[in-house]
Amino acid sequence: MKIFVLMWVFIVGLHAEEFRGTFITEPIFNASVYLQTVGNPDNPAVVLVHGLGDEASTIWEGSIERLKDDYFVVTFDLPGFGQSSKSNELYSPLNYAKFIHYITQTYVKKPFHLVGHSMGGAIALKYTSMYPSDVESLVLVDAAGILHRSEYNNFLVQNGVNAFFDEQNGLIQGLQTQKVTSFIDKIAEKIDRKMSLDMEVVLSSEDLRATILGGSPYSIAAVALVEENFNGIPQKINTRTTIIWGETDTVAPVETGYVLHKLMPNASLKILPRTGHVPMISNEETFLNLLEAHLLNQEGIVRPTVPPNAPNYSATIRDIDGRVYTGRIGNMSIINSQKIIIKDAVIEELGIINSDVKIINSTIKSTKAVVLSAQNAKVFIVASDISGRIKLQNTKLHLLGITMDTFGKPIEALSTSMVFYSLCQINNKLIHGKEILGLH
Repeated sequence: MKIFVLMWVFIVGLHAEEFRGTFITEPIFNASVYLQTVGNPDNPAVVLVHGLGDEASTIWEGSIERLKDDYFVVTFDLPGFGQSSKSNELYSPLNYAKFIHYITQTYVKKPFHLVGHSMGGAIALKYTSMYPSDVESLVLVDAAGILHRSEYNNFLVQNGVNAFFDEQNGLIQGLQTQKVTSFIDKIAEKIDRKMSLDMEVVLSSEDLRATILGGSPYSIAAVALVEENFNGIPQKINTRTTIIWGETDTVAPVETGYVLHKLMPNASLKILPRTGHVPMISNEETFLNLLEAHLLNQEGIVRPTVPPNAPNYSATIRDIDGRVYTGRIGNMSIINSQKIIIKDAVIEELGIINSDVKIINSTIKSTKAVVLSAQNAKVFIVASDISGRIKLQNTKLHLLGITMDTFGKPIEALSTSMVFYSLCQINNKLIHGKEILGLH
């Protein structure tokens, strides 16, 4: 028994020496922070930043194990999470970026590869915009936030309702899809109205954080994340970047990955099928292979393009559900159809009536003044370019990471319609917010 105990102490001692976990005090939050440094400090440095959740830096255990022989790996529990101290502080992306700067200036002291997951991805993006010379390369993994708050509310409500119906063993069957969509929209709007309180004022006040957010680090960090305005930031980052996203992520929409890929000039996008929000755990081997390939700079930058052999056609889509279209499209009309996706396409003219349509990585361009018209519809345009005007009637239009150039008024509403903007540039003006059009 004594021999067993001695061996156990010896093994634990080796493990503790190898991973060197320790507690330090930092000056940004005046917090006690759990910090790990692993590997040879002379090796290239990799800094891993976790997201929301009290599992904190433990999500990186597999990554540390894979990287420790060839890299100097630095990770930590962000103040407010894990083993680090928790208090009523402003846990914002800006302050977290300052915290990481202190850590890296103190313990790394050279340019490093920065890897951020979920909220950590948003923090990594913020950090790179603030300290570009520090970051040798960037990896963003299912980065949360980024999109406008209203867009994110809609996404969370949509996924919550879908999960509810899935749990009811097909209860949604027999219900009209448009009625369900309307129900989801009303919930999202109600949440958005509740959030209309000036949260920046709340976040900046210790008393209001305590009263409204309960002084909870999780709540403060989550609200500060969705309140952060990233508009204009991705375009300015020229750091070599790999964006990794779980295709079935229900926490951070994969559309964010498409948007970042479009806006960041030196980025590649890797979407992992059948993978959720935490690919370093749920699809560990694939994730680690992608991470290592990025660190070794084994793959060139791949930009979104329309396939060269894409078909050229026009079409009328009527009473269709769940279909994907691509290629070079002359004129397309979509009527009484749901969950239609147009991806990697060049479109001359598009009309949408009583339908739910998502357009991704595409170009809408025509010699005509109006290139898209939508009536009684819900339309998402993601990571796309638009040359021409849009005309709406009783429609919700979600614009995510789009560039739009037009003569005259870009969007005209003949009846009340809502437009949501996330990281958009319209006639050279950055827009991030929402507006109601067509009110008389």
